Amino acid sequence: MASTFSLSMTKWSLDLATKLIKADVRLHNVETIQDDMAIIFTVNHFTRLETLLLPYIIHKHTGKEVWSLAAAELFKGKIGTFLQNTGVISNRDPDRDKTMVSSLLSGKNPWMIFPEGAMIKDKKVVDHAGELSIYNDGGRRAPHSGAAVLALRAEYYRHKLECIYNRDGGTGLAPMLERFQLEDVKEVLKKRTVIIPVNITYFPMRARDNFMLRMASRFAQDLSKRALEELSVEGTVLSDDTDIDIRLGEPIDVHEYLNAPEFAEVMACGLNDMDAFEEDPKSLFQDAARKLMDHYMRSIYKNTTINYDHIFATLIRHQPPKGFTERMYRNRIFLCAHEIKKLGYHNLHSLLERTYKDVVFEDPSPKFQSFIALSLKEKFLLWDGDKYTRNLEHDPGHTPFHHTRFHEMTNVIANEIEPLERLTRLIRQTARMPRFLMSKRIRDIFLAEDQELFESDYTQHFDVAYSKGADVGRPFLLKPMRVKGGVVLAHGYMAAPLEIRALAEYLCSKGYAVYGVRLRGHGTAPADLAKRTWEEWYESFNRGYAIIKSLTDNIILGGFSTGGCMALMAAARKGIKIQACFSICAPLQVRNYSVRLVPGIVAMNSVLKRMGRSPQNWEYVENVPENVHINYTQNPLTGVAELVKVMNKTEELLSQVQVPTLVLQGSDDTVVNASSAQQIFDGIGSTYKEMTLLGRHRHGIVNGAGREEVFHKVYDFLKRAPQHETVQQETAEDAETAVVAAQEQRAG
Repeated sequence: MASTFSLSMTKWSLDLATKLIKADVRLHNVETIQDDMAIIFTVNHFTRLETLLLPYIIHKHTGKEVWSLAAAELFKGKIGTFLQNTGVISNRDPDRDKTMVSSLLSGKNPWMIFPEGAMIKDKKVVDHAGELSIYNDGGRRAPHSGAAVLALRAEYYRHKLECIYNRDGGTGLAPMLERFQLEDVKEVLKKRTVIIPVNITYFPMRARDNFMLRMASRFAQDLSKRALEELSVEGTVLSDDTDIDIRLGEPIDVHEYLNAPEFAEVMACGLNDMDAFEEDPKSLFQDAARKLMDHYMRSIYKNTTINYDHIFATLIRHQPPKGFTERMYRNRIFLCAHEIKKLGYHNLHSLLERTYKDVVFEDPSPKFQSFIALSLKEKFLLWDGDKYTRNLEHDPGHTPFHHTRFHEMTNVIANEIEPLERLTRLIRQTARMPRFLMSKRIRDIFLAEDQELFESDYTQHFDVAYSKGADVGRPFLLKPMRVKGGVVLAHGYMAAPLEIRALAEYLCSKGYAVYGVRLRGHGTAPADLAKRTWEEWYESFNRGYAIIKSLTDNIILGGFSTGGCMALMAAARKGIKIQACFSICAPLQVRNYSVRLVPGIVAMNSVLKRMGRSPQNWEYVENVPENVHINYTQNPLTGVAELVKVMNKTEELLSQVQVPTLVLQGSDDTVVNASSAQQIFDGIGSTYKEMTLLGRHRHGIVNGAGREEVFHKVYDFLKRAPQHETVQQETAEDAETAVVAAQEQRAG
C-alpha cells in the first residue's frame, strides 16, 4: 500500500481540501472505537463527499488511516495515483481480498465500505413491506453483503490462526503468516473484527447555487444537465449553513455470528483448519453474511440524525388532503418532536434538540420557512390563500433517479427516515390527529411544565424571610364559557402572577381566556431571581403563548411593567400571528438612573468571585414595594442587570411591532419614567396605535384605587382595534379524519 511519504502528502492534501468545507462537521460516539478492534466502517452513501470526508475526520480524531475501495475505472492517471496513495484500492484488484483480510488481521488500518453499492440519491432504502431495497441500474435490489463476508472471513482466519498457534507450538503457522504478510501472530490474536455502522446526515439538504457550481461552470461551460444538478447539491452540502452529523453506531462483534450452532463444526480446531473454507469460500458464510448485513444496514439508518426537515417532510407525506395552516404545521412539528423525545430517541439534531419548543412559539424560524419554500418550489405543497395543501396530482418517485435530488428533495428527505418505522408511525399519527385533540395535548404539556417549574423552583428556593405564599406566585389560566379571544398577560419585575390577577379576572368576564404568566425567578424568592436571565423570562411568556394559542386564534399580548416589555418583544417577533398588544407602565427609562450602573457592578462581583473573594453587600439591595404581599423586599443586582437588557432589547424591536398596540402609563409613576410611554409609542411600527397617560402618583396602577379605569381602557381598546387576518387554524376536523387518527393511536 501507500508509502510513508505518500501518506504524508495525502494528509497534507486532505487538510487543504477540508479547508474548503465550510459546513459544521460533527463526529458522534468516537469513543466507541477501541484499540483492540479491527474495524470495517459501513457507511451510507449520498454524495461523493463521503469518500474524502469520513477518512479525514476519523484520522483527525483517532490518528487511524482509513482505507477504502473504489471503482476500477477511477484508477487512471494522476487520479489513480492519488487514490492509491490515500489507501484506496480498485474493486477489481486481483489481490483485493488478500489485502483487505491482511489489514483486518493486523488491525492496522480500518476499512470504509459503502454497502449500498452506489450513491443512494433518492434515500429510498426500504420497500413498502419494510424490506431493504435500493435503486440500482434501473431496478431495485438488496444492499451488498460484501462487507459482511469480508468481516466474517477475517475473523474466521483469526480464529484458525489461534487454533494453529495453540496446537503443537504453532506448527504450520509460518505459511499462513507469510500468506497474509503478518509478522507476529500474538498481535493478530489481540484484535477482534468489528463492523461499525456509520450514518452521515446533512441538514439542510438543498439544491441551489454555490461556490463549487459557479467555479465548475466557469471552467467547464459544457457541463451536462446532470452534472450541474449534482453540483447544485454536492456543492451546497459544503457550505457554511450546512451541518454534517457523522454518527458511529454500536460496534458489531463479528465473532458472535461465527459462534452460531451451524458453524460449530467449521469453527472447531482440527488438523485441516483451513480446508473447509478454501473449498467453498463464498457459500460457507452466505446465511450469516445476510443476517450480518441486515444488522449493520438497520443500524446505519437507525443512527440517522433527526432534524426539522425530516419531521416536516413526513408530515406532508401523510397529511389529510384538506391541508394545514402554518400554525398547524408548527403545532404538529412541536408535538412530533416532543413525543420523539419521550420515546427516548437521542439522535436529534442539535438545533431540534435545543429549539423544538420555539417552533410552537411562532417566533421567526428561517429553517421552517426554508422548507416551506422548498416544498412550494417542488410543488409538493400548494398555497390556496389561507392554508397549504398537499398536491395530490404530484406523484413522487417518478423523477429519473439521477435527477431526484434536484427535483424531489422533499421526497428524498422523507425517504431518509422511512427505515425508522416507530418514528414514521408517530409522525403519521400526528399528521392525522384532530385539531381539538392536538390543541389539548399541547395545552396540557405547557400547563404541566409551567406548574412543575413553579413547584420545583418554589420548593428549592423557599426562604421564610422573603418568600410569599405559593398562591401568589403560581401561574394561572382563566377560561370563560365561550372564548372570543385569548390574552397572554405578564407581571412586573420582582412581582408575581397575583399582581395581574384582577385584570385577568376582568378580561375573563368579558369573554377572554387569560393566562397569567410567571416570569421565571419570580413568585419564589430573590435568590431564584438572582440566577435567571431575561431569555428565561421570555420563554416563560412563550409558554403562556402556547397555552392561549391552543384555545383561540384571536391572541392578544399584554403585560404590566416588565411584563409589558415582554409583550412588546413578543409582538415584534410574532408579527401578524397575533391580533393586538397592550403595555402598562412598561419601562424604557426608570426614575433611578443608577440602574444603568448595575451591569458594571455585576461584572465586578463576578470578577471578585473568580478571585475567591466575596462581593459582600454588593449582590442585593433592599426594596420597599407598594404591594408587600406580592413583591420581593430584596432586589438582586443580577436581576436589575437583566432588566436593563430587557429595556434595551424592547427599544430595539419596537419598529417591528405591526399590530394594533395600546400604551398606558401613569403620569407620575414613581418607578418608571413617564417618558418611556412616548418613546414606546413613537418607536412602534404599527399604523394603529394609541397612548394614554393617566393621572397616577404610583407605579402599580393595575391594583388599588383607580384600577377599574385601567381595565376599561384596555377592554375599550380591544373592542376598537381593527381586526386583521391572522394565521388561522382549522375550525373543525371532519369525522373521518378523527376516526382514522383514533384507530392509529390504538394500533400504535
